[in-house]
Amino acid sequence: MNDTTKEIYLKQFEIINSQSLEQRIKGLFELTELSREIIKNRIKEAHPDLTETELKIETFKTFYRLDFDSITLNQIASSMSNYLEKNSDVAQK
Repeated sequence: MNDTTKEIYLKQFEIINSQSLEQRIKGLFELTELSREIIKNRIKEAHPDLTETELKIETFKTFYRLDFDSITLNQIASSMSNYLEKNSDVAQK
């Protein structure tokens, strides 16, 4: 969906382009973190019984579902799960 007029789009570009590189990068990181939190909250709402590790895995899979094919995505998720579970055990000792 793109309901932004060309004039508004150009004004947005002008405002962003007038910022320093540091400001633009900071804004990018803030938007990335915001989108990650939105995804995480949506998953928690749909599946309140997930463990913290499962929530992290599902957040990752949702966030990166378009960046990896399903086999690679599941391999990464499996490795993440092993790593998080292993480190969770170490942290509890």
